[in-house]
Amino acid sequence: MDSFVLDAQNPNPKNLKNLLKYEEQLERQHVSLDNILGALDVRNHSLGQLLVLKAKGSDQGKNRSIFIDQCSNFFRNCNVEQVKIAPAQLSQLSKFYTEALYELKQPIRGVAVLKDALNILSDNKPTTTLTPIHTDFLQLCILSKCYHQALQLIESNVTHINPEQSSIAIKDILCYFYYSGIIFTAFKKYKKAIEAFKFVITAPASALSAITVEAYKKYLIVYLIQYGSVQHFPKCTPAVVQRNIKSHCKPYTEFVQSFTNGNINDIMNKASSGAEFFQKDSNWGLVKLSIKSTYRRNIKKLTQTFMTLSINDIAEKVSLPKAKAEQFVLKMIEDGEIFATINQKDGMVTFDECFEDFSGPTILNDLDRNINNIVGLESKIKEMDEKISLSNNYLKKLASGKNTGQLSQYEDSMEDIS
Repeated sequence: MDSFVLDAQNPNPKNLKNLLKYEEQLERQHVSLDNILGALDVRNHSLGQLLVLKAKGSDQGKNRSIFIDQCSNFFRNCNVEQVKIAPAQLSQLSKFYTEALYELKQPIRGVAVLKDALNILSDNKPTTTLTPIHTDFLQLCILSKCYHQALQLIESNVTHINPEQSSIAIKDILCYFYYSGIIFTAFKKYKKAIEAFKFVITAPASALSAITVEAYKKYLIVYLIQYGSVQHFPKCTPAVVQRNIKSHCKPYTEFVQSFTNGNINDIMNKASSGAEFFQKDSNWGLVKLSIKSTYRRNIKKLTQTFMTLSINDIAEKVSLPKAKAEQFVLKMIEDGEIFATINQKDGMVTFDECFEDFSGPTILNDLDRNINNIVGLESKIKEMDEKISLSNNYLKKLASGKNTGQLSQYEDSMEDIS
């Protein structure tokens, strides 16, 4: 592999692109890869190191701890302009790196490394431009339970996806939003979690994928936690998903159905009968939260009917032991879900009106931030609309539609949507 080392050390851009022809040879040189890597400087010969590390990543017999150290050094110090020549290889290395960390049960070692590496394929716009490294980063955050490291990223609005620049695939995109939903759920940001799972479920599809099935399972349970019932599939769900997904989620759909009449005994029975499936899918914790949310929701309904109730009455009406009912009421008061006071002498709960002040600076700041986000999104949409309208592919499709008479059908469907 002397010729590869010489070409990798040559700074000529044409020579660097020619390095890609050595990929197959490197895959057959697992024994020599560390020696080849040692002959290359991570900063000056980044593309060469990338190809060597990618080849090493496919070696099942490699020393994973050493490989992780080598990859960490590479991601932190590589020449961005060189590695951008090979986005597919860089994305694959990121996946090998993530897999090795998972296999060694040391995902936390890669969180900070990949967080910095988000800039490589996104032109230093990691919060708006999605790349495959984003997906691997979120996976490591979940595996290491470092959810806070990802929160700022997933709360930003993705406005750019460039497959040519980053080699991103549909699986990367779906996994990114699936992982985002998991992280939002961990922070109890259930509405945002629902939107993330909904993105996966409603993504255009010609066949049902495992990612969609798992996202739908979590979507159902999180929806129950937030709203107490699930009515229909999200709007724009592909027909193939609607036809086939329920057969893969029978315990979940039955559990959802048990919430229809609000009978806590029915809900508990369905939870117990599907417990094995829920635990296997790592959703048992969410199921228990959905049951707790039912108790909380039932207690909240009492505040709309009664001004005063004893703890005993509350416990009886929501089917809870007295001590447990008091814990729920105290927690709901603490979380601001209800406004009430408990008289410890006679055990009476007095429900108060909501006295939250919506004129404070915090509310105004939140409103101002949301307005700015909407204005920013509007300008992005206009920019994307103009770019698409002027693209050659769109104009060719438009001309083709006129010739075949399909354009009028398209316009009709757009009128229906509007």
